[in-house]
Amino acid sequence: MRLGDCSTQRNLDDAGRNQARRLGAWFSAQGLDPLRVRSSPWCRCLDTARGGFGRAEPWSALGSPQGLGDSARAAQLAALRAALVDLPGRGFEVWVTHNFVIADLAGASTASGEGVVLGPGEGGAVRVLARLPAA
Repeated sequence: MRLGDCSTQRNLDDAGRNQARRLGAWFSAQGLDPLRVRSSPWCRCLDTARGGFGRAEPWSALGSPQGLGDSARAAQLAALRAALVDLPGRGFEVWVTHNFVIADLAGASTASGEGVVLGPGEGGAVRVLARLPAA
């Protein structure tokens, strides 16, 4: 697997691409326009973000933590928590990432395609505010 080479990665199938389009359409129908759409640099995440929202900013903090050492994983989570704390009152961002990242960040496991709405909690914790079922 090479991060910049989609031919070496597990990519979205037709169902995943349709799911991404439905998710983006739901946000649009609600009049919800994210300030930013950030994504793991893995191809399937970038394709999900672009398919749903027409744009994606690759962000290594959203990358899969598999294979990272403890200090790198802690830095990844610290960057995500800091970005989350910085958002209230300015709007919202869409982050497209991996179940492992969400589990580490918020202690919540998700199904493929499921979304969670996150907010800052007490003492630097992250709270799950809502769940969005797979589109």
